[in-house]
Amino acid sequence: MSQTKEIKKIPIEEVIEYFQSEGMELTKEEAEQIMEFLYHLTLMVIKQYFDTDQK
Repeated sequence: MSQTKEIKKIPIEEVIEYFQSEGMELTKEEAEQIMEFLYHLTLMVIKQYFDTDQK
C-alpha cells in the first residue's frame, strides 16, 4: 500500500534570505530554479529508497 505525501515547499523569500546569510546574492528566478531542482532531486531519492511498490 503506497501513500502519497506532499513535500512542503519552502517560500522563495526564505531561500533568498538563507543564501544571503551564507554570503550569496540570488535573484528570485535563481532561487526558484534551485528549489525546483532540489524538489525533483528529493522526489527521485524518495522514490528510489522508500517506494515500497518497487521492491
